[in-house]
Amino acid sequence: MKLANTKQLILSTALDLFSQYGYNGASIRQIARTVGIRESAIYNHYKSKEEIFLAILAEFKSKTISEKILNDDLLDDLSNPEKFLRNFAERLITFWNTPQERKFIRLLLMEQFTRIGNKELSTTDYLSELRKMCRLIFSEMIKTKIVKQYDPEILAEQFIAPLFLMRTEYLVSGENKNMGTVIKIVNMHVDFFWSAIKG
Repeated sequence: MKLANTKQLILSTALDLFSQYGYNGASIRQIARTVGIRESAIYNHYKSKEEIFLAILAEFKSKTISEKILNDDLLDDLSNPEKFLRNFAERLITFWNTPQERKFIRLLLMEQFTRIGNKELSTTDYLSELRKMCRLIFSEMIKTKIVKQYDPEILAEQFIAPLFLMRTEYLVSGENKNMGTVIKIVNMHVDFFWSAIKG
């Protein structure tokens, strides 16, 4: 096994185990056994379980939602704001439904407000970039009089919070809802939201 591959495998395995058992419930020994290496070999890559955890946080923080969701064809929909919001919401839910994001969100919910090293895991931190992006989008919509004069921060919060709640509800409940059903609920949210804010 190459060093880079082993390092990534350790992170991936640790995320699996942390999302199942929590930070305190998963041990270095368990991570090593699952990876298929000696416990001492992990220390060639990471000094401690804490360092592994912080590396996972850093990896997810570096994956920017804007890169994953906003692209040229979605931005082209800005001329039709309702369609833009619908597609944006669908892409966001689909992104949150990828296996790695599902595991990370589960871990986030399990360890909410837990301080590990100098980091505290929180949904506020996880959603901060998304909130900032939505504030910017709604600010532009307000300037161009597409939507009513509201505080863009409140609009961003009212748009994102129900979506994240839907995502976590299905994740935590263990319901394996068909994505089509989830998208239908997401579209109902967008319809309601748009009818409340359109100019």
